[in-house]
Amino acid sequence: MKRLGKVTHVSKQNELIVRGDKKEFSGSMRDMPKINYFVLDKSIKRIGKIKSIFGPVDCPYFAVKPDRNISGSDLQEFINERIYIQ
Repeated sequence: MKRLGKVTHVSKQNELIVRGDKKEFSGSMRDMPKINYFVLDKSIKRIGKIKSIFGPVDCPYFAVKPDRNISGSDLQEFINERIYIQ
């Protein structure tokens, strides 16, 4: 399990927007998570997949599409929480 970053907000499309950690990626594309990687919360429960990557290379943002079993109201609980990739 590797830390992805911190959830900043929920988009209008009900996706989690995550700011990546500078230490984890440090500008190397080899270390960058790929689209469709599974995203986990701190209790190792799957919450979705990476849908897109945008922003600067040294501190990217990730749009995470939540799984079907997570409702829109549940997404608010993840704001300011650290999430991880598998």
